[in-house]
Amino acid sequence: MFALGAGLKIFAISAAAVWLGWIALRRAFSQLHLIWAGFCIGLIAILLIEVLGREMIGAAYSVMAIASCASCSFFWLTSRALFRHDAAIGWPEIAIVAGIFLPTIFDQFALALNFGAIIGESSLALWMTRLDGLQAFFSSAALLLAFGEGLNGWSGISDSEKRIRYIFLSSFGAGVVICVMLFDHGRLTFVSPGLTVLIQGLCAAMIVFSVSLAIIFRQKSPLPSGAARKTPPATGDEMALARRAQALVAEGAYLDPELKVSTLAQRLHEKDYKVSRAIVSALGHPNFNRFINGYRIRHAKRLLEDVDLNASILDIALDSGFASLGPFNRAFKEATGLTPREYRRQKEKAATGIGDGLSAPEVFAE
Repeated sequence: MFALGAGLKIFAISAAAVWLGWIALRRAFSQLHLIWAGFCIGLIAILLIEVLGREMIGAAYSVMAIASCASCSFFWLTSRALFRHDAAIGWPEIAIVAGIFLPTIFDQFALALNFGAIIGESSLALWMTRLDGLQAFFSSAALLLAFGEGLNGWSGISDSEKRIRYIFLSSFGAGVVICVMLFDHGRLTFVSPGLTVLIQGLCAAMIVFSVSLAIIFRQKSPLPSGAARKTPPATGDEMALARRAQALVAEGAYLDPELKVSTLAQRLHEKDYKVSRAIVSALGHPNFNRFINGYRIRHAKRLLEDVDLNASILDIALDSGFASLGPFNRAFKEATGLTPREYRRQKEKAATGIGDGLSAPEVFAE
């Protein structure tokens, strides 16, 4: 059983390595693929530590211990990218990932630099224990959030989408319960070491297989937009509210970078959820942000088409209601298939017959 379990772990390592090679060779640098690559690196590190042992790994152990932190943290980010329309990584996500990595980074540096001789072995042990508890908290949160992502936006999805989520949730749930909740916390100490390794190998192989299946499925079947999902027809009241919201936004409310559904609802003297539902059901937009960004992108296109306008891409983004350049670039390319710079260059070339180069404002904006 021990040999079979080790073989399954080596199989999972090989599968993760194949994914890394495929991503590099195919230059598949989408957010989903890059995050999945991070998880594969973490999985390879943690399984190599288990298969080879610390003594055989030697000086590389510290690096591999830190890399292993990507297993649960990047798995959560992978599940977000699989099952969310807007999987942008912000400060909350960074904070959770940092809470998982930093304790291990501290532990490895403290041991390498012999902090115990400076602050005392007992003090160092106390700090390590506290940080390990913090890491356990953030790791548990990431695992729970990963499971929750599979349930995100469940209503209205296709049968094939449901099947892939069932596979993902069942394999991930079983892996977490068996390997983390039971083995890692020592509640199955009566199980023989050989059987333990076998079960751990099965869980690792099962998770790699199920997520690989989900990624391949997502490549062939992109997550349907909110507008494409089954939504109940809009009522007369929702149609009327949608027209009011549309008129208010068209008057220039979209130029406010702090505009949220709550502020729009306040100006309309309506509840937040009613405004959101009207936008989705009556106007057919996936969500409030897509609705607002539609106006902002149209505004930006008019500015970019003005060949006499000497404004940088950043200035145009801010003038169109975006708070920063990154979200503007992403939203613009999603809507038009071109970056703002490419769109401007295309319009300049059409108007003047030249424009293969970059204007000075674009150079400084980039």
